[in-house]
Amino acid sequence: MCFSFEVSIVTFLNSWLIGLYLLTKRKLTVLRRHNVIFLLIFSSMQIADAILWYIKMKKNKINYLVSSILIPTLLSLQVIYNVYFINKGKNKYLNIMSVIVIIYIFIKFHGYSSPLCNKYGSPVWGSNEITFKEILIFSILIFYPQWKPILITICVFIPLIYIFVEGSYGSMWCFVSNIIAFYYLYAS
Repeated sequence: MCFSFEVSIVTFLNSWLIGLYLLTKRKLTVLRRHNVIFLLIFSSMQIADAILWYIKMKKNKINYLVSSILIPTLLSLQVIYNVYFINKGKNKYLNIMSVIVIIYIFIKFHGYSSPLCNKYGSPVWGSNEITFKEILIFSILIFYPQWKPILITICVFIPLIYIFVEGSYGSMWCFVSNIIAFYYLYAS
């Protein structure tokens, strides 16, 4: 999980350096290339978290803009990339669901982020904790038709975050970004 400004920055740099290396130096299948581009979008969330850590999650204009605009935009880009670039917009149910979820994301995270009330103090985006149902729907939208990542998210990452952090599920991005980056590096 990302527990500080430094960890967020290192995670971002690690994921982006590995992703850019893979895109420029390795021969990738079309699907793997899409997955690496998705990783770059996914790991960009660390910039938003780093900004929140840097300002110590003070309730100011920067927090408001990061929480209300940057975070929803980065989350929406993940949905858009999977639904319209990887799946080419072919599934009408995904198309409809993606529009609804993107609108919902901007409404949900409108406001200021705050630290989780535990020893880590990870950011709770928009001071509005993500629920299991929301993670499930979001996972389907960003990974469909790849069921393996959906199941890993639901059965492994969420329970680990709940056990070790007791909330702030958005911090999952940090942990998952690193794992995915190293997996792609190893598997490509």
